[in-house]
Amino acid sequence: MNIMRNGIIALFALLLITQLNSAETTCTTKNCDITITLKIAFIGANDTYINNAKSEIESVWNGQGGNRVYGDCKCKVNFKVETKKITSQANCTPPVPGFHCIMVTPFFDANGQYSNPPRNQTNITGAEIYIGYMYGIATGNGSNSQDGWWSDIMSRPVPGSTTGEHYKDFAHEAGHMMGLKDGDGGLMNRTAGANSEPTQANIDKIVDEICGPNACPDRCCCGNGLVDKQEQCDPKATPMGCSPGLQCCAVCCNCYGPICNPKNSEYLTQSQCQAGCGSDSQCYKNYKTGCWDCVRNNVVVTGTCRDVTNIRGNLECDHATYTFGKGAGKVMIIPVIGGLFTDERMNIHINEMGDGHVVLENSIATDYGAGKLDEPSINVYTDAATLSALYSGDMTMNQALKSGRIRMEGVGFFNSIKVWAYNFFFGLADFNGSEYVPISESQHPQEYFEEMESGEYAPDDDMPGLKDLPDMQYNG
Repeated sequence: MNIMRNGIIALFALLLITQLNSAETTCTTKNCDITITLKIAFIGANDTYINNAKSEIESVWNGQGGNRVYGDCKCKVNFKVETKKITSQANCTPPVPGFHCIMVTPFFDANGQYSNPPRNQTNITGAEIYIGYMYGIATGNGSNSQDGWWSDIMSRPVPGSTTGEHYKDFAHEAGHMMGLKDGDGGLMNRTAGANSEPTQANIDKIVDEICGPNACPDRCCCGNGLVDKQEQCDPKATPMGCSPGLQCCAVCCNCYGPICNPKNSEYLTQSQCQAGCGSDSQCYKNYKTGCWDCVRNNVVVTGTCRDVTNIRGNLECDHATYTFGKGAGKVMIIPVIGGLFTDERMNIHINEMGDGHVVLENSIATDYGAGKLDEPSINVYTDAATLSALYSGDMTMNQALKSGRIRMEGVGFFNSIKVWAYNFFFGLADFNGSEYVPISESQHPQEYFEEMESGEYAPDDDMPGLKDLPDMQYNG
C-alpha cells in the first residue's frame, strides 16, 4: 500500500512539474514586481526575423517607461520573450513542448505574386489574406500552446510614414498568446497610428487571467504616493502622514519612533548623521531601524534594507515592532500562551504607535491588528521601546511587568480579579499597595539621553521628508 501511495505521489509530482515546465505564457511575481514571459519557437525564420519579433514585442508591451503597472497599488509589470529556432521540422507538427509555435513563410514568390500568404481562404467577401495569423487564443494561465502562421513581411513599414513607423504585427499577435482577442481595444484593434498601443484594460486582462488573484497585494500600496489601504503614512506622499518625531516605514507604511544611538553611528536625522560622520564616511537611511547610519566609504553596503530600489514590498526589510500585525501582536501573545489567560480580548495601547488588539481563543491568537476592540476583557499599556526590547530578547516579559514597563488592567470586576491572580501567580502583585510607576524617560539608560540631548546630537523638531532621502526612486 505504501509503495502504491508513494508511486502515485511521485507520478503526481512528475505531472505537475511537467505541466509547469510546459507553460508557454508564464507569470512570476517577486515582492511587487510581475513578470509575464512568452516562450515562442520559430520554424522557417532567420535570426534577424526572430530578434526583430522579440525586440518589438518587449518594447511595445513594456512601453516607453520600460514597464507597465497593474492593480490599485500599481505593481510593475514587465514583459519578456524567450525564443527558440527550430530547423528539424517544416511546420508545427509535432508541437514544440513548452513553446508557442510559429511557422514563417514568404508572402510573395519570386515573381511578386501572393504565392502562399498566411490563411489565404475564400469567404463571402472574396479572398481574405493575412500578414500573420494565430490559430487560437491562449486561455487561463497561458499553459495551452498556440500555433501561428506568420509571413516574412510582418511589421513592415507603414506606407507614407515620415517618422519611419512600422506596423506592430508581432506585438499584436503576441497579445493573442496572452489571452487577448481582436477588438479588445488599443493594439488589439489596430497596429499602427493613433491608439495602437496596449491599453490599461489590455494589461489588466492579461495579469488577471495569467497571474490570477492577488498578483498585486495591498502591501504593495506602500510607496505609491497615497495614504490608503489602512496605511498610517506613505513615504512618497506629501505630507507623509506621521506626527512630528515619528518616521514612516517604507515597507509597511506605518508610523513608529526610531531609537538611534550615536555611539553606534546611528542618527535620528540626515543632518545629524552628516555632522557626526567623518570625511571617509557617508550617510545611508536604514529602513529597518529608521535611523541614518554612518558607513565608511570603503565598505560595500549590500543589505537590501539600505537599497532603496529593493524597499517597496520587500518583507525582509519589515520593521520589527511598528505594526501590531507582525511585532506587537506577536510579542503581546507571549505571556498568555499556556498561562492562565486562554480566552481574552485585549486592547493594547503603545506610546508613539497607537492602539491595537489581540483576540485569544484557547491560548491561540485568532485575530490581531490595529484598532481597538469594542468589548475588551483586558487593557494593556506599554511603549515602543519596551516592545522592541521584548521582540529582540533584551528584556523578558516578567522583567517588563515587574519594572512597570507593561501594565495590565482587567475590565470589570471579574477580569480585574483575574489580572490580580495572574500577577500573584508570577510574583508581580505588590501587597504594600505601592502605585504603578508610569513609563518615563528616566527608566531608559541615562547615557543615551545625555548624548541625545547634547548640542552635538540634539534631534531636530522636523523629521526629514522624502526630498531629503538620497537617490530615492520608486517605480509604480
